[in-house]
Amino acid sequence: MAKSKRKGTYTHNYDPDRLRQLIKEQRGAKEIMKDLQISRYSLYEQLLMLQDEDNELYDIPGLLDPPSLEEKRWWKYKKDGVIFSEKMLQYTGFKPGDAFEMVVEEDRVILKKI
Repeated sequence: MAKSKRKGTYTHNYDPDRLRQLIKEQRGAKEIMKDLQISRYSLYEQLLMLQDEDNELYDIPGLLDPPSLEEKRWWKYKKDGVIFSEKMLQYTGFKPGDAFEMVVEEDRVILKKI
């Protein structure tokens, strides 16, 4: 029986069975991100969750490669903070104008829709 999502985990679209299948088919990171409609960060987070649940290490080719130019275009820094494009938002579940709270945990920042 699979463990339920741990408290404090905010990843979206987590489907451990589908992710496991794609990994066993030796799909690359870009292909998995497109299939699951998630960002590189979400894929990395979901991989860690799956490895914890299965107590097994998995390798996703290309996951740890530097972000592509296209991925870098999704966000940019401004004097007042980070601005996300609509394209980036489509993979997060957020829409322009959504309200959120920011949670800081160790080495990551989590935006939680209100």
